[in-house]
Amino acid sequence: MNRELIIKLLAALGVKIAQKDEAGNVNPKEGELKEDDAVKLVEDLFQAGNLGLVQKRDELLGSEVKLKEQLKAFETGAAEKEKTLAALQEQLKKNNPEEYKNYYEGKAKELEAAHATALAAITAERDQFKNSHLERVKSDAIGEAIKGIEFLPGLQDGFIALAMTKNQFKDSTIDNKTVFTNQENKTLQAVLHELSLSKEGRAYIKNGNQGGGSGGSNAGQGSGTGGGNQISRTAFAALPDAGKTEFLNKGGTVVDG
Repeated sequence: MNRELIIKLLAALGVKIAQKDEAGNVNPKEGELKEDDAVKLVEDLFQAGNLGLVQKRDELLGSEVKLKEQLKAFETGAAEKEKTLAALQEQLKKNNPEEYKNYYEGKAKELEAAHATALAAITAERDQFKNSHLERVKSDAIGEAIKGIEFLPGLQDGFIALAMTKNQFKDSTIDNKTVFTNQENKTLQAVLHELSLSKEGRAYIKNGNQGGGSGGSNAGQGSGTGGGNQISRTAFAALPDAGKTEFLNKGGTVVDG
């Protein structure tokens, strides 16, 4: 991590860093930390957190490899069962006594039922893993896109929901990497970035409406139904979620006051 950034973050959190005296020596007072000690502490915590993420990723990758191996083994076994089933069906074509015919028909049905049950189980497990993987990829993409954006209290989820409502995202693979794109082939990250720069999206972001609107004469006239051009931040916060969405979708803006 950037050392200067760490010092700024610690200062913002109220952590006291010991300063050098005129002789260039650092003698921490009570409640102060040496700069090197504070930076090392943050770096150690960051590395510990990253280690947990790496371990989780390795666990997921290991599960995917194991699932693929199980699916391959199942497909091999299924091929052998198909051969056996074909041989039994050939027996049915011969002029065997009726009791033998019934016997082979029963065995054929048993194999078909066992095959269908096993296939359903492995398919369900595969689909469950795939859905879990896609949700993780989507969550990572959203986190990457909104990193650094400071939302108004309680409006981050509404901002994300707005993007999801206005777009039809689907997963696809590009350069062996899973990505989510909308009907215009724009990535989820690009869509969220564009929304954060739009008039509609800035209503969800702290200080996002500065300089916008048509003046103070209409401030506070919004009713939650989009009837006014502007609405105070206090009045907007009091609206139900549906009212907020409707107001913003009709071009309303939120102002301080």
